[in-house]
Amino acid sequence: MSKIVSISIRLSYYTTKWTVVGENFPNEYHESRRPFIVCLWHDRLMLAPCVWKWKKPLHVLASGHRDGRFIARVVQNFSMPALYGSTGKGFSAAKKLVQLIRKGEYIAIIPDGPRGPRHKLYPGVIAIAKLAKADILTYSFCVKRYRRLSSWDRFIVVWPFNRGVMVWNKPVRYDDIKDLTEEEAVDLVESRINEASNEAYRILSE
Repeated sequence: MSKIVSISIRLSYYTTKWTVVGENFPNEYHESRRPFIVCLWHDRLMLAPCVWKWKKPLHVLASGHRDGRFIARVVQNFSMPALYGSTGKGFSAAKKLVQLIRKGEYIAIIPDGPRGPRHKLYPGVIAIAKLAKADILTYSFCVKRYRRLSSWDRFIVVWPFNRGVMVWNKPVRYDDIKDLTEEEAVDLVESRINEASNEAYRILSE
């Protein structure tokens, strides 16, 4: 089943005409070999495996729930290593993630997964960024033709032969959050992800 889903993802992504904004941000980190954490909302997860075009792998944090394990199998079809854990209770993968970042690896975290609340960032992301002294890159997209599921996250299923906009927002740098309270840092990262979504929608609507 994961292979069928992977084919559907590729079909939807590669038959869509994309406008890409802010790709200079991940490019600059990649060229300077600086690690970072990618954050996007759970409802925008479908096309994420295709967006990663850089040679260095992106390590994806997946929950131990059934849905999370399925997502892990899907992203592994795109040569993305999966780690199991949670940004909620306990966050058992935190130590491993911090170690990877300190080694220069790239990490992707879906900060409102695996069960929500929708578009609310779990503070574990902030803890990891502070421990690893890592910057956070936020990402989102919008498309003309899609279906929203009735799931908790109102997951977006993207139709093929589409038109869309992808936005990488300006990074949330470690220096931006190191002296902030947990609540202040959470608000900042949430706002950057939402800004990316709003900008994608604005451009698409023009």
